[in-house]
Amino acid sequence: MIASFKKLTLLIHHSERELVTDMLQKIGVVDVEVSSNLRNENVQELERGKNNLTKAIEVIEDHAEKKLRAQEIVPDFNTHVVEKIMELKYQSEENVQKREALRKEKLHRLPWGNLDLEKLNRLKSHGLEVQFCIATLKEFKKYNFGSDIVQEVYQSANRVYFVVITKEKASLPFESVKVPDQSLSEISSSEEKIETENEKIEQEIATYVPFIPHLKRELINVDNKLAFAITYGSYKTYGEGSILSLMGWFPKGMEDKLVKFLKKRKLTYFIEDPGPESDVPILLLNKSYSKLFEPLTKIFELPNYYELDLTPLIAVFYPIMFAYCLGDAGYGLVFLIASVVGLFTFFKHEKPLATLGIILGLFTTVMGIIKSGSIFGIPTTAHDSWLLFQFLRQYVIIPDDRTFLFNAFNVALMFGVVQILVGIIISIINKIKFEGWFYAISQMGKLLIVTSVIWIFLADMQGVESIQSYSVLRKSLLLIGILMVLFFHDLNQKVLIRAANGFLPLFFIFTGILGDVLSYVRLFALGVASSVLGLVVNQIGIEIFNSGWWGIILGIVFLIFGHTLNFFIAVMGAFVHPLRLSFVEFYNNAQFKGGGKAYQPFRKENINFE
Repeated sequence: MIASFKKLTLLIHHSERELVTDMLQKIGVVDVEVSSNLRNENVQELERGKNNLTKAIEVIEDHAEKKLRAQEIVPDFNTHVVEKIMELKYQSEENVQKREALRKEKLHRLPWGNLDLEKLNRLKSHGLEVQFCIATLKEFKKYNFGSDIVQEVYQSANRVYFVVITKEKASLPFESVKVPDQSLSEISSSEEKIETENEKIEQEIATYVPFIPHLKRELINVDNKLAFAITYGSYKTYGEGSILSLMGWFPKGMEDKLVKFLKKRKLTYFIEDPGPESDVPILLLNKSYSKLFEPLTKIFELPNYYELDLTPLIAVFYPIMFAYCLGDAGYGLVFLIASVVGLFTFFKHEKPLATLGIILGLFTTVMGIIKSGSIFGIPTTAHDSWLLFQFLRQYVIIPDDRTFLFNAFNVALMFGVVQILVGIIISIINKIKFEGWFYAISQMGKLLIVTSVIWIFLADMQGVESIQSYSVLRKSLLLIGILMVLFFHDLNQKVLIRAANGFLPLFFIFTGILGDVLSYVRLFALGVASSVLGLVVNQIGIEIFNSGWWGIILGIVFLIFGHTLNFFIAVMGAFVHPLRLSFVEFYNNAQFKGGGKAYQPFRKENINFE
């Protein structure tokens, strides 16, 4: 559900600008229409401060696990903390770059060994030239060095590293290497020195961990100042600049509170309903269960103000599709237990996410029992002697039996048909609510076409006896639907032109029915894949078990590893593919437009991080 909004236009005298802006920030309900090209010096300075604070907090949090030495003293908090942290960060990054350069140099120098650079300098002082060269073994043996002194240093599979000492600098036909400035031992010493220095820097950064709450409070303070500065600069001027105006949006439910505030301050204002072209912010007002699925909705886009919020329907369809894809009661139980544990441990600060995991785990556990009856890849029909399996198999209502109408494959397609039809109905409701029933006729025609085509397919082509009656009715519905699409698909065109151009939307409807419905086969395919892979893991594990006493331990390890890998692959597929079906097939048939921007009221944030 989307909250209703109203537009506020505020007129003030320029002398009241700062006072009114401060008051609006305190009341905190108006989403102000800010100037998009506002870049004054104050705003830019605040943005830089915000970025530096954010980076400083990230740097300290990265070192939060670093244990301080006993002699480390926590510094006093002052205004230069951020500058000091950033300085330490840059020193650390510079040291890392130096260390990487030394490691590359060290790797490059390894074939030459630990050279005595002092001896090389003595040779140079006596007028001798020393050249470090690399050549292929064939080139090295073939070349005539004459009276030059050649010393082979290292030989790899097909390369020779050697030194040539000459009286005069000679041009040799080999790859030349620069004479090193440091020996290997000196490079290693420099590397150790940088490592030690970096360790001290990291220890010093870790001493600032107690300042994280202070810095976060300062970040909120800067955020408030930045929001104030942007809103302050977004007033429009009239006349000679003495009259200013500011526009924004607020939830309809907040009108009484806002009007009371404006009247108390004796401000001039106008409140109006949004027009058809207004860019109204979006505030979702879903109830507790549906609200859990809002993060999934926001992965794609928020709805715009002039369409229905599909989150409540995502909350109905997504858990079923997720469970159908994962398709194994054992994996569902693992997912459920992990989510329950996470609710009190690693997800204790993200309780909605953990609760969503619990819901998906419950759905999967139930679906794994009623669909095919699979527990960690073991069919419940596989072992007649197991009492648990004997009990659970009676609840399998969606078997893999091809002769049964409601088998796993057919149910996946039926689910797709239901979701597509619901999407079309939603598009009809959207049209009627926001444009008028006349504009919904074309979508009504699409609904008749889809239902009649499916009816004809099942009754006349598949021979389903229970729905073979009323042959004339289903064909009449198909004809009526075609005519409705032909003559009402685009009301901006004249009737004859509209009818002539109507064959293209009809083509997309008829081809889309098949493509959209068949897309839901992935629900069946992914569920089968996870169950079959689990069964394969079990069979291999049993073979290992039977290979001797050592096979028991190895078999347990293999089963744990195999099921863990299969579990994560299956969960990934169960997460992604239902989203794909929701955002493509379902949203397309619901004619979802999206493009909504989130409601962001101009308010002063007050957060305690202690």
